[in-house]
Amino acid sequence: MYKEVAARIRELISSGELEAGQALPSERKLAAQFEVGRAVIREAVRQLEASGLVESRHGGGNYVREITSEHLVAPIASLLNSKAQLRGELMDARSLFEPQVAREAAIRATTEDLLLMEAVVIRQAERVSKGQPTAEEDAEFHALLAHATRNSVVERVMGVIDDLLEDVYERLSQHGERSQLSLEGNRRILEAVQSRDPDAAQRAMAEHIEDIAAHFHPGGGIHDLEHPDAAKGA
Repeated sequence: MYKEVAARIRELISSGELEAGQALPSERKLAAQFEVGRAVIREAVRQLEASGLVESRHGGGNYVREITSEHLVAPIASLLNSKAQLRGELMDARSLFEPQVAREAAIRATTEDLLLMEAVVIRQAERVSKGQPTAEEDAEFHALLAHATRNSVVERVMGVIDDLLEDVYERLSQHGERSQLSLEGNRRILEAVQSRDPDAAQRAMAEHIEDIAAHFHPGGGIHDLEHPDAAKGA
């Protein structure tokens, strides 16, 4: 019953009937409204608090929190973290999602965005020349592309993808040839974004992701990244 009550309170929040910063009605009033016991209300509120929709404030009372992209994406991250077999599908989703990110970045990036991207690629090139891993620079470059879309949900989704695929990126950056491949792909994407060419940026990103996947496991593709043991032997 508490799950049903939590869902109904969630609807009140999403509809705007309960706004960010507004106190929830008392347990007694909610129990009367939903015709359940106060213990059910307490458990429903705990669930909403755990999901980040409600906060308990010092001095008493439960309040509606402001909805952010974090709250929208967190359930997806939780699901993917609990299901390792979805990693291959996550890489596939990246191939569908990130080319459009690059396209939007080519349209919306500011001068500052471009300078930051260029600085990261220069730093990545320096590390490649020294035979050092570049997972951090690669992740930063893609995060900057997401930021350039000026869409907080896109930015958060990209952050989740990067976090969940961190082990893949780290294995990739440990090999000089693969680090060089990543660098070359980022350079092509950067050039397209700097040229304000959305089609070229989208195409460069799609090719970059497929090149990385195929090179990581020769003869394979994006789905083969689902199997870490196979990747290590590539």
